[in-house]
Amino acid sequence: MLVQGVVVTIALLAAILAPPEEGPMMVIPMDGEGMGQTLSWASGNGAALIGAGPLPGSILVYGRRDQLTQAAWHHNSLVIKAPAIFCGSLSSTPRKS
Repeated sequence: MLVQGVVVTIALLAAILAPPEEGPMMVIPMDGEGMGQTLSWASGNGAALIGAGPLPGSILVYGRRDQLTQAAWHHNSLVIKAPAIFCGSLSSTPRKS
């Protein structure tokens, strides 16, 4: 019973944190990389800056999941769905084609 509870909890967390195919995401450097370095590689992979993230070195961006997650792997970073509370109004966020 405990194992089933753990599996369900992990599945729910994965569903909640999974980044959208395209949309607002939070990029979190796992190796202490600074915000400037994170922004540099993220914007080089098509992400548009929304703002600073709530965690040290993290940024909020609008971008495509496939481009960002592949680049994040090489930069020891994690890409998750951006918490709506940190994004404000996304209606004015630039969209990349």
